[in-house]
Amino acid sequence: MEEKYQMPGFSKELQEQFDSIYLDTDGYKKIFQIMNLSRAFDRECNRILKQGKMVPHFHSGIGQEALMVASVFPLRTTDQIIYTHRGYGHLLAKGVSILEIVLDTFMKAGGTNYGLGGNMHVTRPDLGIPGREGVFGTRFGIAAGIALAAQLNNSDQVTLCFYGEAAGARGILYESLNMAVLWKLPVVFIAENNGWSFSSKTKWLFPQSRMSRVWRGFDIPVVEFDGNDVEATYSAVSQAINLAREGNGPSVIEGITYRVDPHIWYDDAHYQSNDEISLWESRDPIEIARQKLIERSVDPVTLDQIVDLAFNQVCDAFEIAENSPEATWNDSKLAVI
Repeated sequence: MEEKYQMPGFSKELQEQFDSIYLDTDGYKKIFQIMNLSRAFDRECNRILKQGKMVPHFHSGIGQEALMVASVFPLRTTDQIIYTHRGYGHLLAKGVSILEIVLDTFMKAGGTNYGLGGNMHVTRPDLGIPGREGVFGTRFGIAAGIALAAQLNNSDQVTLCFYGEAAGARGILYESLNMAVLWKLPVVFIAENNGWSFSSKTKWLFPQSRMSRVWRGFDIPVVEFDGNDVEATYSAVSQAINLAREGNGPSVIEGITYRVDPHIWYDDAHYQSNDEISLWESRDPIEIARQKLIERSVDPVTLDQIVDLAFNQVCDAFEIAENSPEATWNDSKLAVI
């Protein structure tokens, strides 16, 4: 009989390796706005799917918005990210417009990759988004290579490499991290622990249900934090970024969050219990952020306006995309010029 699901705790020892870094209220409001934009996009995709229409390669990030957005928020424009296939908060936080993401999703002209890659290959080098790997899990070598280039160029550029449970089981992660440690590369590996690798529980794949603890033998910072808490995420990632930028090498940090929606639209997710989902829905990162902003004396009406604006922006983007032409081969040639 399956044991009753319990919310995972956090290692106090691992959390205390990094000092707290304060997030000001204006920054918090901006993160809240981007989180709602990401949530509205996911909900609109789900709505379209329920109508029997196709949304190519869509993987919902509902429930993971704090980890996605607050991790990227401390970065500079010149810093680089290698994002995951789940959720779009990373891209929005780095400066990609919601319209570009929608156009890429439906392979329309005017997106970032000219119809060549859909929403799994959004590419904006000018914003520090070089694109994703073509072979799943090889992102670690790409991230280490980008960080090596920055080091050789005497740049203070930092690379964030996000990964989930499935990619974290690939051998190239071990190889890349080993080289990053030896050469003190300015790269931060961020494990998005959302409880599942498709239908396999994290605890079946990693010791103590944690993706990062196997790295403690590398003698580098290994930190885990509440990935549904904006402030905890911002603080942990900011510290790791600072260490990398100052020439102190890589860190591995793990945000504990939860994949509320199924792995992908055609997955019935029968393996996730209702109790488990309900428990995590009670820790909705957007609602947590809302309450903390209210505690900072932000007017709830202002927050409602932010939510409404995000919804309207997403609706407008989908309407524009629906009326936009399909990307053509002539459009795609622009991607290689």
